[in-house]
Order: sequence, then structure tokens, then C-alpha cells
Amino acid sequence: MNPFAIVELAFEKGWQPIHNMPLAGEGEFMALTLKGRVRRVKNRKTERRFRRSDIYGPARTTVVSIETGNYLAAIAWRPLD
Repeated sequence: MNPFAIVELAFEKGWQPIHNMPLAGEGEFMALTLKGRVRRVKNRKTERRFRRSDIYGPARTTVVSIETGNYLAAIAWRPLD
């Protein structure tokens, strides 16, 4: 599926843009990845930096998966339920 369509649908369902994502030390949250998967993650960055939208996908930032420790490209986020 098209990542631009994924992020637009996520915003319609109440997901937040990456521009106000929690920073390091602010806890865990759910992230929607560039591939369309939902993962429990944390942020290791202490300042908000992200890659702008381009032909390859929407605006995104790197986060760390809680389950695997892998880096993921997040395009949206929401608090844990």
C-alpha cells in the first residue's frame, strides 16, 4: 500500500504527526511504521529531527522497537492504550 495513503488514513483515525512525538525519557508509545505496521517503541532522540516528505514517503523519523531493539521509520504515533 502507498505510504502516503497509510499516513492520511492514520490521521483520520486519530494518530498524531511525528512533529510532536515524545522524546527520549518521555516513555513508550505506539508508532505506525513506513511499512504500515504498528509497533510499541521509544525514542532515543533528545530533540525533534525528522526526514521531510519526499517521493519515497511521508515525513518520518527513526524510533526503536521495544520488542526487538531494531530501528524503525515512524510516520505517525499515538499514546499507549
